[in-house]
Amino acid sequence: MPEQRKTVFFIINLLQDVNVVRGLVYLTVRETDADVGFLISDAFITRDGQRIWQRELAELAADTGASLHRFGDISEAYAVLQGGSGMIIAASESDLNAHRQTHDVLRVAPPGYLRVTLQHGFECVGFRQSREHVVAHGRNIHFAADVVCSWFDPAVMTALPASERAKLYVSGPPMLLLAPGSDHPDHPPQNGGMVCENLHSVRLSATGDHKASFMDIFFDFCAEMAKRDAEVTLRPHPGGQYVLRNNIALPDNVRLNNLPMYHVNLRGYDYGISAPSTVVFDMILAGIPVGVWRDPGGVMDAGNYDGLAEISTLDDWLAFERDVRLRPEMLLERQSAFLRKLQMPSDPAEVYRRFARLLVAGTSGSARPVPPPFPVGSVTSAATSAEPGRITPKRLLFVANALIPTLQLSFLKPLKPLFDSGEIEPLMLTGDDLKDKFGKNSAGAEGRAWFIQQIAEKKPDLIVCCRYSAAHAGAVLEYGRKNDVPVIFHVDDDLLNIPREIGEKKWIMHNHPARIQTVTTLLNKADLRYCSTRKLKDRFRQLNFYGPAVAGQIYCASTVMRRAERGPVRKVGYMGFDHAHDFEIALPALERYLKRNPEVTFELFGSIPLPDVLRQFGDRVVEVAPVRDYAAFLQTLADRKWDIGICPLAKTAFNEVKANTKWVEYTACGMATIASRGLVYDDCAAGGRGRLIDDDAWEQTLQELTDNPEERYETARRAQEYLETVYSSERLKEQVLDVFDMAARLVNKRKGQGKTGPMAALRRTLTPEDLGMTG
Repeated sequence: MPEQRKTVFFIINLLQDVNVVRGLVYLTVRETDADVGFLISDAFITRDGQRIWQRELAELAADTGASLHRFGDISEAYAVLQGGSGMIIAASESDLNAHRQTHDVLRVAPPGYLRVTLQHGFECVGFRQSREHVVAHGRNIHFAADVVCSWFDPAVMTALPASERAKLYVSGPPMLLLAPGSDHPDHPPQNGGMVCENLHSVRLSATGDHKASFMDIFFDFCAEMAKRDAEVTLRPHPGGQYVLRNNIALPDNVRLNNLPMYHVNLRGYDYGISAPSTVVFDMILAGIPVGVWRDPGGVMDAGNYDGLAEISTLDDWLAFERDVRLRPEMLLERQSAFLRKLQMPSDPAEVYRRFARLLVAGTSGSARPVPPPFPVGSVTSAATSAEPGRITPKRLLFVANALIPTLQLSFLKPLKPLFDSGEIEPLMLTGDDLKDKFGKNSAGAEGRAWFIQQIAEKKPDLIVCCRYSAAHAGAVLEYGRKNDVPVIFHVDDDLLNIPREIGEKKWIMHNHPARIQTVTTLLNKADLRYCSTRKLKDRFRQLNFYGPAVAGQIYCASTVMRRAERGPVRKVGYMGFDHAHDFEIALPALERYLKRNPEVTFELFGSIPLPDVLRQFGDRVVEVAPVRDYAAFLQTLADRKWDIGICPLAKTAFNEVKANTKWVEYTACGMATIASRGLVYDDCAAGGRGRLIDDDAWEQTLQELTDNPEERYETARRAQEYLETVYSSERLKEQVLDVFDMAARLVNKRKGQGKTGPMAALRRTLTPEDLGMTG
C-alpha cells in the first residue's frame, strides 16, 4: 500500500520562531512533496499583543497552503499529530522552562515523526553559550529532538552535552535561506545607522543590570547625532520589545523599525550597533559596519564576538560612527576576517543544500530516520509497484484541448491494458468538443453549463486535466469539489512562458489571456499538479504556485520498436514540431557533414519547414509528414530506420524544464542519439547511452559515429537496454496509478477520512483569517 502523505509541522511558540522557520517553510514546499502545518501555542498568541507575528504567520500559511492548528494543553497538539508521520521542527526547544511547551510536544510526538530542533541564534542555550547563559541556565541542557541542527561545527559547540552530540547535524544558520528585505510598504526611511536593543536578554541582566547603562549611552549618542541633524533608527527585539512595553520616550531624531527582520533592508543603513545578539551576525552578513556594545565595566561576556569593533562608552560610539564615515573598509575587513574564522557554513547555497538533504530524508524515509549525507535529488511520487490498497479510479475522465500527443503518450498508451481489461473506463472531454458545439461562444455561460452537464453525465471518480488551457477550468474544479472527485492538472511544459520561437501561431494561442488564466487557475486550485519533470515542478514553485505537486521519475515510456542493427551509417534524422530554432543549432554542421558524406541521406520528420540550405542535396534530403496518432507516429519513426537521431536544444528557460521524449523515441526505434549537453538529456544519455555534446561539436560527433559504426551500434544497444529497464510502459503505468492514488488520498484527507482518532475532538484548526490576515 502506498505510504500516507507526510507532513512537516513547525512549532510556533516564541515570537522569533516565525523568523527562524520562515525560510525552511518555503524550502519544504519547494523541495519536498510533504504537506506543511503549523502548531501554534496559546502562549504565542498571548505574547503577540500587536498581532504582528500572527499576520506574518497567516500570510506565510496562505502563501504555502499550510494548515494552522492552535494548542494549549499538550493533548491538543497530540490530537493533531496522531495517526500521521513526517517531521516536527522546533525553532526554540530545550528542557528549560521558557521552552517547556515545545519540548513537551516533541516528547509526546508519535513515532512516525522525525523531531528536529534548530539552533536559533548565534549564541544559543544548549549550543554555544555566553557566561550569562551559563549563569542563568547552567550547562546541562537537553533536547527531546532526534536531530539537533547547529550553525557551527562540533568543535565550536561548547555547550552541547556529550549525550546530545550523536544528534548533531551541522546545517548552518537558517536565516541564510531568506532573501534580504528591501521593499516592504511600511519600511521607515533609512537615514544614518540602526541601533538594536535586546534589553530583555539574560546577557544584560545575569551578571548585573546593564539595561540602564545601554539606554543612557544611547540617549547621549542620539543627542550628539541631533547636533549634526543626523537620524538614528532604533530596532526593538522582536520578543522583548523593551522600549515599547515600558513606554520609553525616544528623542525626536529617532525612528522605530519594528518590522520582522526579513522585511528590514539592513543594507540601507550606514552602520549597526547592538549588544551581543544574533542581530550582530545579521548586520555583518548585510555588509554594513557593526559595533558590538559591551558594558563600560567590562563585566558582560562578549568573547564570541572577538575581532569585531567593541564599543562601550559614548566616546567609543562616536569614534565608531566617525570610522564608519571615514574608513568603513577597515571595519568591513575586520568583519570579513571574523566570518572567515567561524567554523560554520556561510554560503547560502550550501546551507540550502544541507537543510534540503535533511528535509528530503525526513519526508521520504521511514519513521525517525538518521539523515543520510546524500545529495538532494528528485523526490518521486510513491512506490512503483502495484499495491492492493491503492485507490484506482473506475471511471477516469480526461479533459484536454484535443487528442493531443501528451495525452496519448502519458496516459492512453501506458494505461491501455487497464482500459482493455475493463478495470478502468476512459472518458474524454475536450476543448475541441466545446468549439465544435459553440464556436466563438464556447467560453460563455451556455458553454459552461453544457461542460458541467457533460462531466456530470460521465460521472467520473477522477479527472485529469491534461495540458488543458481551454475554457471552464473553474467548472471542472467546482464539480470536483462538490462531488469529492480528485482533479489532477498534468503539465509537461511551462505553459505560462511559451516562447515565440516555437512558432508565431502557437505562441499567440498559448499566450492568449484566457488560456493563461486557465493554466493559472489549474496550477493554483487542482488537487494535485503532476509535472513531467522535477525541474518543471520547481519552476512552478519558483513562480509561487504551492500546494500538492509531484514529478514522476519518467515522462515517456516505450517498448523497443526496432532493434539496433550493425552496419554503416546511411541515414540520419531529426524529428520535431514547431521548434525550428532548436534544429538550427545543428544545421550548419549538418550541411558540412552531408557534403563530406555523400552516401548519407537526411530525413526531417514533422512540421518544421525544410531549410533552404538543405535543398542543395536534392533527393538525399527527405521530408516526412507529421503523424498525429501517437502509436502510428512511433511505428512510422521506426520504419524510417535511421542510424542516428539528433536532438539539438537551445539553452533557454523553456527548454530547461522539458522532458527527454526524443531520446526515448529515438532509442525505441533503434538509432543512436546525439543530444545537446546541459539540458534534459544528461541523465538518460549518460554512460554511453548517447552522445552529449556542446553546440560546436555536431559535425565532429556525427563524423565520429559515421567512421565508427560499431560504436554507433553499441551506443544504440546500451540505450535500448536502459530503456527496457527504466523507461518501460509497465513502470510508467505504475507511476501514473500512484499519482491517481495520491490525488484520491488528498481528497479523502480533505473530506476528513482517517481523522477519527481518539483525541480528534481536541483539535483547534485555524484559518489565516483567524490570525488576522485581513485585520
